[in-house]
Amino acid sequence: MRTLPFRNPRLVALALLVIIAAGLSAFLSLGRQEDPTITNLNATITTLYPGAEPSRIEALISQPLEDEMRTLADMDEIKSTSATGISIISLQLDEATDPAIIEEIWSKARDGVADVARTFPEGVQPPEFDSEGIAAVGAIFAVKPSGAAANPAVLARTAEELAERLRNVPGTKSVESWGTPTEEVRVTLDPAATAALGLTPDAVSAAVRAADAKVQSGRLVSGSSDILLDVQGDIEALDRLRQIVLATGPQGQVTRLGDVAEISRSPRDPAPAIALVDGQDAILLGVQANEGLQIDVWMGWIRDEVAAFAPLLPASLTVEQIFDQAVYTADRLSEVALNMAIGVGLVVLVLLVTLGVRAALIVAAVLPLVSLATLASMNFIGLPIHQMSVTGLIVALGLLVDAAIVMTDDIRQRLRAGASRMDAVDTAVKRLFAPLLASTVTTALSFVPMILLPGGAGDFVGAIAIAVVLMLIWSLIIALTITPALAGWLLPEGGRGAGLPSGLAGRAFHASLRWSVRNPVRSVALALVLPAMGFASFPTLTAQFFPGVDRDQFHIEVDLAPGAALSRTHALVEEMDALLRATPGITRVAWTLGESAPAFYYNIVGSRQGAPGFAQELITTAAPEATADLLDPLQTTLTARFPEARILVRGLVQGPPVDAPVEFRLEGPTLEVLRAEGERLRAILLGVEGITTVRASYEGGAPKVQVEIDEAAAQLAGLSLADVARQLQSGLDGVTGGSLIEASEQLPVRVQLGAGTRDDLERISQMLIVPPPGNGRSSQTLPAFPLSAMAEISLVPSDSPIARQNGTRVNTVQAFIAPDLLPQEALVRA
Repeated sequence: MRTLPFRNPRLVALALLVIIAAGLSAFLSLGRQEDPTITNLNATITTLYPGAEPSRIEALISQPLEDEMRTLADMDEIKSTSATGISIISLQLDEATDPAIIEEIWSKARDGVADVARTFPEGVQPPEFDSEGIAAVGAIFAVKPSGAAANPAVLARTAEELAERLRNVPGTKSVESWGTPTEEVRVTLDPAATAALGLTPDAVSAAVRAADAKVQSGRLVSGSSDILLDVQGDIEALDRLRQIVLATGPQGQVTRLGDVAEISRSPRDPAPAIALVDGQDAILLGVQANEGLQIDVWMGWIRDEVAAFAPLLPASLTVEQIFDQAVYTADRLSEVALNMAIGVGLVVLVLLVTLGVRAALIVAAVLPLVSLATLASMNFIGLPIHQMSVTGLIVALGLLVDAAIVMTDDIRQRLRAGASRMDAVDTAVKRLFAPLLASTVTTALSFVPMILLPGGAGDFVGAIAIAVVLMLIWSLIIALTITPALAGWLLPEGGRGAGLPSGLAGRAFHASLRWSVRNPVRSVALALVLPAMGFASFPTLTAQFFPGVDRDQFHIEVDLAPGAALSRTHALVEEMDALLRATPGITRVAWTLGESAPAFYYNIVGSRQGAPGFAQELITTAAPEATADLLDPLQTTLTARFPEARILVRGLVQGPPVDAPVEFRLEGPTLEVLRAEGERLRAILLGVEGITTVRASYEGGAPKVQVEIDEAAAQLAGLSLADVARQLQSGLDGVTGGSLIEASEQLPVRVQLGAGTRDDLERISQMLIVPPPGNGRSSQTLPAFPLSAMAEISLVPSDSPIARQNGTRVNTVQAFIAPDLLPQEALVRA
């Protein structure tokens, strides 16, 4: 059995053909991507409750949802932020959770959220559950004007048409958009005219909804017919809206909607989010590929689809690709492949020098064979080619030839001693089987902890260990089967040893061996010197688990003070955008305002939504060197130039996602204590050299307009506090009712007061409040009065957002550091 391959050349040839075919087939079909896929253990629940204060959000929304989520198995961490008008809850499963049951857990979580939502008070919008977690896009396209500004409606429709085409490309998982203007039909009421009629925006919206006959109207059923009845009156044009009857008078007068309102189609104002590319309004489309795909092949299909769509574009628009993961994947894998080729070349060179041509070729044959067999195994277990798995192949290069070298040299020595080829092969395999097995197993076991490492860190570095272990296993198999057969066939019998003469180095080595045998204690002590020095110097080493990233990209986060409007953010971003585009080394600038940008790197987590004071920028530079040169100067320049904003210039890093490189969590009895201690810690960190930005969960809250209503006066007018609040909200924010159908689009009809009422505190105080019918007023009396008649209005600071972790209020203080500073060094300095 030990000499079976040696005695059967056809069997060896068949094995070689199978390994080569399987390896090449795997190489052509294996998924190719830039970085490992991080298992998604995170989800978020976002719930809007317009106008509600943080304490009310916490009690009515965040806490009930947290209690429900805590009942789920494998739930490790629950974080929540209760801010004015919004609750954001972040869920994280235990790192040891079986990936096969994650979707089942999220399904139960959705059911739990739906159950809790039924208990929410009126006015709370349905919660949005997002379990996509960490999902980097494979490509980002910008649909933008080709010259002057384009019609927003045309821009949105074109972007949606392109998105639909990209969704149909094989291998596409999802396509999402950023900065899409939401078109609606806006009904802007004349406050005095509607108040004179005793109508509120809610009442007008109800009239629109009642006049929109998109409902079933019964059927005509006879012995031979079954025909639907259709009541005409669907809202299909703006003229139909203008003809809706709002009120009739005793003399037959009719007041229509067009008499008291201006009606138009326009993007929603203010927009929830905006995207800019090179200073122009745009819509970004982020396209995500399915896992396990060859990203370069899939990207070719995407480009072909975009090219086919280009002739259909309106003349005023163009499509530009601003991110292509396939380019970075090809560059990264090419770099790793070059390193692997250099490694193979060095190994073969050393073998030629030490073993001679024949023995070197026999051992060198192990390299491609083991590599191809490993690729086939990776294909079988579903491990794609990316920088970590290929790095594992490089790490194993020096290890996988050890067994082949020992086997080849043993057979050569026996042939030189006069043994027959059959006996030399048989004896060598018999003698070396146990030592080689033990050596391979012990080496492989040293990599097992990396394979078993849970969570994102395990996903990231585990591929290295899996690739090494696979190569070690295959190197053992080939060293015990194919290598002995090749050595038995090709090595010469008898004669002098191959390779270069050892000369002086050989004589010195023999002398050192003789000295070590004569002085065992001294030789052991001398051998321990280097390990002891290594352990002694360990504390002086810089701790960096993951290497840095050389990339021609980085991103910037901008936070304005709480309460900042999107228009204010837009004005600041335009100024910053002009400065950045004029900076040497920067080739492209793309912004998202009001929400996080598309995740263009595997460990970027975009969790900001509905944040008008937030903006994020994706910057492309001329080269990775330009990125490194720009990070520090830009952080300093932008911070000094725009003191009204908190600006964070962030380069890309390796490893699983983290919110900040340095983070402290404070727990305390009251919000006042948490805020005070957080400010003290924040001041300390800001004084540390190398720390650029510090932010905390508890900071100043946004200003708010406080309306103190004379409840007795309101009751005399037949109004409750809730009635007044509802009239304010519907008048200022608007209320939707009915929709306009155009082709396949459905545009909501929003009824609200004009912007002149909404943009000034004095005008809000003069807003007319309409009492309900039957409040005792004469029909000749003005049925409305200004808000200031029964309320005092003032501008006051609101409470800061309330952060919780696993049911406890916390203040998380995050510190961001300079690119050349490691977190451990920052902590030591602090």
